[in-house]
Amino acid sequence: MSFKFVSTVFAQGSPCGAGQGGSINLGDCLKLSDSTTVSSVYNNPAFLVNLAVRNIFVLAGVVLFLMFFLAGYKFITKGKDGIEDAKRIVTMSMLGFSIMFAAFWIVQLVSLLTGVVIPGITIGS
Repeated sequence: MSFKFVSTVFAQGSPCGAGQGGSINLGDCLKLSDSTTVSSVYNNPAFLVNLAVRNIFVLAGVVLFLMFFLAGYKFITKGKDGIEDAKRIVTMSMLGFSIMFAAFWIVQLVSLLTGVVIPGITIGS
């Protein structure tokens, strides 16, 4: 009696074989949900950087919330040592938030002063 959890799988030929020097162009191999290649949609590195920066700001906001939550937890549960830890956590979290906030506004200010259009940065209406 044998148990078979996974049926037999056979490898299919990859549409993206190795190119010169054994390299693979992932932009042409990887497909998005609508079956278009990544390189046809994201043909400029600025699009990917813009996407990454937006997601990093969201992730930083979530981390900031969690750090405040952790500081509050330590403040309530750990007594005198917890108060000092909570103060340190809140101070460092606010410093990180200030740096992130300043970086965002400096980029907007540079865009406004130089007139350079930066994808994802909208100034005015």
